[in-house]
Amino acid sequence: MIRVRPHPEVTAPEYLANIWESPLVRFQIEKAARTTANRTYTIDHDTLANIRIPLPPIAEQRRIIAALETHLTRLDSGQYSLQQSISLIPKLRAAVRNSAISGRTTFTPTSSHWRWGTLGDVIARIETGRSLRCEKRPAKENEWGVIKASAMTRGTFDNDENKAVQVGTKIDPRNEIKQNDILVSRANTAVHVGAAVLVGECRPRLLLSDKSLRLVPKDEIEKKWLIQILSSPHVRSQISSRSTGALESMQNITQQNLMRIKIPIPSCEEQSRIGETLETDLERIDQLAEQLEPLRFRSEHLRQSLLTHAFGGQLVRQDPTDESVSARLTCIRAEREGQGHGRQSMRRRPHRPSSPLPLVRTAIQLEFEL
Repeated sequence: MIRVRPHPEVTAPEYLANIWESPLVRFQIEKAARTTANRTYTIDHDTLANIRIPLPPIAEQRRIIAALETHLTRLDSGQYSLQQSISLIPKLRAAVRNSAISGRTTFTPTSSHWRWGTLGDVIARIETGRSLRCEKRPAKENEWGVIKASAMTRGTFDNDENKAVQVGTKIDPRNEIKQNDILVSRANTAVHVGAAVLVGECRPRLLLSDKSLRLVPKDEIEKKWLIQILSSPHVRSQISSRSTGALESMQNITQQNLMRIKIPIPSCEEQSRIGETLETDLERIDQLAEQLEPLRFRSEHLRQSLLTHAFGGQLVRQDPTDESVSARLTCIRAEREGQGHGRQSMRRRPHRPSSPLPLVRTAIQLEFEL
C-alpha cells in the first residue's frame, strides 16, 4: 500500500482521490503496471510519481469537488436502486411461482380440484445416465457429449456445458437427451442440487450423465406445470432438507427422496392454465432483467464520462482570477529559499514525513504488491 500526502496549497486531497479513479489516470496506471509471478499486478514508486494529472487552480479544484459530490451522490443513489432491483429479480421469480401454483400467499390448494400428493404421484419413471470416459473439452458437432451439472443450473438448459466422450466408448442411445425432456441435477452444490430444467432446442448426440436425472411424467401431467413445481421455493426447500453429503460443495438427492417430495396437484385443466400463465409471467420478468442489465453498464459508463468531463475542464466554470498552480509553486519555493531550506528540501527523499513537498508529486510511505 502507498500513502499519498498532497501539498495542501497545490492539490486538494479530494481532487486527487477523484482524479485517481478517472480514465485519464487509470489508463496510465494499467499501461505501466507489471505482472508478477503469481499473476498479480504491481506498480513502482517512480512510475506513480510520474503519473501526469491536470492541476487547475486550487479554487477551481474545490469547485470541481463540490460539483462531483452532487453528481456522484445522485449517481450512487441511482446505482444502488438499480442494483437492488436486479437483486430482487430471483425473489420475484420465486414469488410468481409460489403464488400462481398455490393461488394464495401460503402454499395451500385453493379448490376441490386440488389434492396433496407427492412427485411420485405425477412421475411415471426416472432415468439416469452413466459415467463415461470423457475429454476435457466440449464435444464437436459430430461427436457424442455428456452434459455437465452446470448445464442445468441457470434455469435454462445449456447445450454447451458438456464434455466430449472418448473415442471407442460404448454409447447407449437411450440416454440421449431430447427436446422437452425434464432434467434434474442429482448431485451438485447445496444451492444447485435438484435444479430442474425443461429442455428446449437440443443438439444431437448429447447424453445424460451419472449426475443427472430425466423425469418422465405420467401421460395426464402437463410438463410446463411440472417444471414450475420443481423450480418453486416449496419444492426447492424440500430438496435441500432431503439432500445428503458431507460437503457443501457436493450434495446428493436420491430418486427415492425425490419421489417423496410433497406437492399440491391441481386438475389437468388447471395444470395447463397454470403452466401457460407462469411461462408468460416469467418471460416478462426475464424481459425486465434484460432491460436492467444494460442500465447498470450505462450507469458505470456515465460515472467515467462524468470524471472525464470534470478533469477536462468541462464540468465547472474557469475563473481567470484564480491563482494558478505554477504561480503558487513559485511562491512556495521563494518562501522556502528565503528561509534557507530550499536546497536542503529538494535533496531529501520525497517520502520522508519531515520533508515538505516542494513539487507537485506523491509522497510515498510504503509499498507491497497490490
